[in-house]
Amino acid sequence: MFHSKYRLAFLVIAVAVLFFAGIASTLAAAELPRVAIKPSEVGEKVSKYSRRYLNIQTILSEMEFSINQTRKFKTLTRDKAKLAAIREEQQFAASDLAKGNAASTGGLENANFLILPTVQDFKFYRSHKSVPNMDDKYFRTDSGLLEIQAQVIDTTTGQMKANFYMKASFATKRKMVNKKGGAPSSVYFSKMAKKVSAQMADQLVATVFPMKVIKIKGKKLTINRGGDGGLKKGTTLALFHVDEELFDPDTGVSLGKDETYIGKVKVTRVKPKYSVVKIIKLEEDEEIAVGDILRKP
Repeated sequence: MFHSKYRLAFLVIAVAVLFFAGIASTLAAAELPRVAIKPSEVGEKVSKYSRRYLNIQTILSEMEFSINQTRKFKTLTRDKAKLAAIREEQQFAASDLAKGNAASTGGLENANFLILPTVQDFKFYRSHKSVPNMDDKYFRTDSGLLEIQAQVIDTTTGQMKANFYMKASFATKRKMVNKKGGAPSSVYFSKMAKKVSAQMADQLVATVFPMKVIKIKGKKLTINRGGDGGLKKGTTLALFHVDEELFDPDTGVSLGKDETYIGKVKVTRVKPKYSVVKIIKLEEDEEIAVGDILRKP
């Protein structure tokens, strides 16, 4: 009986911990900035031939996945097929067949930031070169290029928050084959889509959540970005002091914050969640303070 009571008490405590942890997790997620990505537009530079191999859906899925993986944003889908499925479920919820605890209508959230990507350049081709002195033998090489520019719009103000540029490419080693024709494997396209999406996620995090000084010790600073955030030893970063936020006196709308360049640092030690940097240049009459931000030059 004695052990049973303790066992029951432990079970109650464990359930309570999990319950409150779930609430905390839900509240934390609710506070994350909400981001939505529109399907990519295609620029005039992309040829009709290349467009056959350009998978806009793959790009959108990889971008949503990469941003979601940062765990710093709540990613809202703007994929037409997914939204159609959500609407269908909401319509079912409103029908007489639904139990009453299904999806309700009008509950979709608005985004704080809207990302508008455009494929500026895309190449995806296979080339052949005849092998000397051998009939029906060719050296084959597959190549590709994907360049995307993306505007980040603050939906509250309608202002452009940032403009990102991402690029990925590949080229295979030449391989002897018996015939011409065909196109590169779609696997190569998927890899390029992953690369540009990862680049975009890194740039978005750097824009919305810039690296900050969290500790100062002589000429060494500790910053809140580590290996998990893509930082590497030897990287040079620019250091800025953030001025007070300005507001329009008539409308109350934020006019943003000015950033003043104060120096340059170099990453000397990288941990998963934080890094240590060394000051290599400091502008005259400038002092570093906790909260100053760092950006890649």
